[in-house]
Amino acid sequence: MRLSPQYAPAAINLADLYRQLGQDGDSETLLRTAIASSRQDAGLHHVLGLTLTRQKRPDDALAEFHTAAELELDRSRYGYVYAVALHSSGRIDESMKVLKENLARHPNDRETMWALVTFSGDAGDIGAALEYAEQLSRLTPNDRDLTRLADDLRARLKR
Repeated sequence: MRLSPQYAPAAINLADLYRQLGQDGDSETLLRTAIASSRQDAGLHHVLGLTLTRQKRPDDALAEFHTAAELELDRSRYGYVYAVALHSSGRIDESMKVLKENLARHPNDRETMWALVTFSGDAGDIGAALEYAEQLSRLTPNDRDLTRLADDLRARLKR
C-alpha cells in the first residue's frame, strides 16, 4: 500500500484481512484512503459497503453499493447487492427496478433472478414470481427445488 496506494486489489485484500481479524474500523479507514486515490474503482466502493454493513450502518453502506453499481454496470453482482440493500432498507419499488435493469443487462444472472422470484412472491405478485422462476428453470432445468417452487407458484396462481 505504501508503494502504490491506488492499487485497489492490495487494499481489498488487506481490508479482507482486517475483516477476518474483526478490525472493521481499520478496514473502513484503509478503504476510504484507497478510494481517495482511486475514486472510480467500483470494487473499493463495494467492499466499503460490505464493511459498513457489518458495522450496522446501512444508509452509508447503501450509498457505497449504489456507487459501485453505477461505476461498473458490467458486474451483475454489484447491481444485485445494491438491490438487496435497497430491499432491506424498505425501498422495495427501487429494489425491483434495479433488479429488472440488472437482469436486462445480465439476462443469465441467477442471483438476480432468484431475488426477483423471492421479492415478487413476497410482494404478492405471484405471476411475476412464476415468470422469473420459469426463466430461471430454463437456465437450470435439473434443479428439483426450483421445479417444486415453480409448481407451488402455479398452484398459488390458480387459487
